[in-house]
Amino acid sequence: MWERNTLPCFCLGRGREETPVERTKRTQSFLEGALVLSAATAVVKVLGALFKIPLVNLLGGVGMGCFMSAYDLFTPVYSLTVTGLSVAVSRSVAHAAARGRMDQANQLLFLSRRMFFLLGAVGAGVMLALAPAFVQAVQNPGALPAVWAIIPAILFSCFSAAYRGYYQGLSDMVPTALSQVCEAVVRLTAGILLAWGAVALFYRRYHAGLIAMTEEEAALAAARAGAAGAVLGVTLSTAAGAVCILLLHRKRKEKGTKRGVLPKGMGRALLWAAIPISLSALVLNLSVVIDLATVMNCLKAALQTGELWPRYVGRVPPEVTAEVLPEYLYGCYSGLACSIFNLVPSLTAAMGVSAIPAVTKAVRRGRESLEQTISAILRLTLLLAMPAGLGLFALAGPVLQFLYPARGPEAAIIAPALRLLGPAAILAAAATPVNSILQALGRERLPLCFLLLGAAVKLGANCLLVSRPQMNILGVPWGTLLCYGLILSLGLISLLRCTGIRLRWGQVILKPFFCAICSAAAGWSVYGLFPAMGALRLPGAMAGAAVVYGILVLLTGALEKSDLEMLPFGEKMRKTLAMERYIR
Repeated sequence: MWERNTLPCFCLGRGREETPVERTKRTQSFLEGALVLSAATAVVKVLGALFKIPLVNLLGGVGMGCFMSAYDLFTPVYSLTVTGLSVAVSRSVAHAAARGRMDQANQLLFLSRRMFFLLGAVGAGVMLALAPAFVQAVQNPGALPAVWAIIPAILFSCFSAAYRGYYQGLSDMVPTALSQVCEAVVRLTAGILLAWGAVALFYRRYHAGLIAMTEEEAALAAARAGAAGAVLGVTLSTAAGAVCILLLHRKRKEKGTKRGVLPKGMGRALLWAAIPISLSALVLNLSVVIDLATVMNCLKAALQTGELWPRYVGRVPPEVTAEVLPEYLYGCYSGLACSIFNLVPSLTAAMGVSAIPAVTKAVRRGRESLEQTISAILRLTLLLAMPAGLGLFALAGPVLQFLYPARGPEAAIIAPALRLLGPAAILAAAATPVNSILQALGRERLPLCFLLLGAAVKLGANCLLVSRPQMNILGVPWGTLLCYGLILSLGLISLLRCTGIRLRWGQVILKPFFCAICSAAAGWSVYGLFPAMGALRLPGAMAGAAVVYGILVLLTGALEKSDLEMLPFGEKMRKTLAMERYIR
């Protein structure tokens, strides 16, 4: 049964009642901030894709294996050292600003800068000391230069995070957004230029006779050198982001700004508040860590059976020998398939951000309002994720060939894995708002438990399936599919139990699924029936699928009037598009 007292978090910190003007300003501030971050995220994702696509074409499977090994190590270290403290600082700054104590907020920035710098130095030192052991543990010793190149990025990221947490606490998302876009621009330009330069320099020395090795060995060494150059570009991008947000802060800083006195033990309190947040952020990246720790080791085990290498003879480039096959397959999966897979959950990331305030307001209005809000959030999420995920399932091979024309063998090998990642992307995209809704309902521990259980399933599936020669690299997407399937299932069950609401499954799931599967079938048919379109074949198939999907969404009533009204400017969109007779 639904009971208000099961959600004590909504009663904490509630002083005087807000006036209508204050409530409107707060809502507008949130929407503006969400729009700024959503726009910045979209730009960053596009620039990230523009970075990864030429990088894959330049480095191939082996080079991308080295690049992703370094990057996947950076991600969990970043989560541990940065994410938790950044959120804790944001909350503390917001609390000080709400009481009009900007002097304390400024002192929090000063304190967090010192703490973040110290944590960044410790994190960088740990990575430097453990880098050789790490590359040996993941069975990728060729990635050592790339791992060394990314170590300073921890320090720069920590410095930026102090300022981002400060401004987010003040509900000013512009510095965070601009610094993220600055990082993406520098990563794109510097990463590609340094990777290309490293490869060109290596071949110049090789052709000059300064390096003695066979042509196949030279190709592998050049790819690893290019990976180190690309990672160095990532490090430079974090430095550029730090400089950008520092300059913005100096420009916005008022003259005569004072720093107040913080309560005793504030630094210790920030650390204690950051620990659970950091652990949650780390758990979110456990899938990446598990793949990094298990995939190449399991592929090595499969290789020792003598059954794996014959499956790839004639399908891999001549420089890829049996010894480097695990490194090559991991690079194909993480560099090609995962880069495309991650785009689908990013489409619905804004829904997770918007879910918390929307659900919080709906709780105060009662169960009916809560049921409508949750249904709309899930429906909008699936309306975005299902066509993208099923489209990947239907056109995995053509998408890879279109994006990576210089890497035909890698695209052909990893296409079945991307096909499996299509449905997994839908589950991952839907799990994000479900977990956000549970957090808004005061059940923040449940998503953490579900993520841990999903990670355990992922670990077991990797160890069991990837080590089998018949499955090898295809075992990884199966593990991802099982992982997010479990997380989403447990999240939905808990959501329904703790709220007592009833979802209209036909409207929330079946209608979007019907529209999406017809759309994917249309795209697959257009691609197969019009081979003469050449380079326009895939864009034409995607355009045909989009037209079919849009028509079916309107005809079936999958999109409701309340869905548009939940979005910023949704009422204006509804009237402008004149869709009254199609929307319930």
